[in-house]
Amino acid sequence: MLFALQGKYNPMMIKTVMNKENEVFGNPPDGIEVIARYAIVGERGGFINIVKTASAESLGTLISNFVGLVQFDVTPVIDSSGGKAERVVKKTLGNNS
Repeated sequence: MLFALQGKYNPMMIKTVMNKENEVFGNPPDGIEVIARYAIVGERGGFINIVKTASAESLGTLISNFVGLVQFDVTPVIDSSGGKAERVVKKTLGNNS
């Protein structure tokens, strides 16, 4: 499953956080595949990374590397190209038409 990890941190800690972000997402824990990495433009102290994992434990291991540095919002996401999002929503709502 894909997850968007939106990280927020104190801008005074930018160097420490960027070093840690590069270290962790550059060499993620077993069970995590980093799909994309983005900085939030126009807003200091933020980034969004898209990761793929089937393991909540692996996701927790990745996030635990940032305890005390970054607060994360974790959101499951899907590729919406080709009508995939519509099919998932219909399936979730029990409408298979």
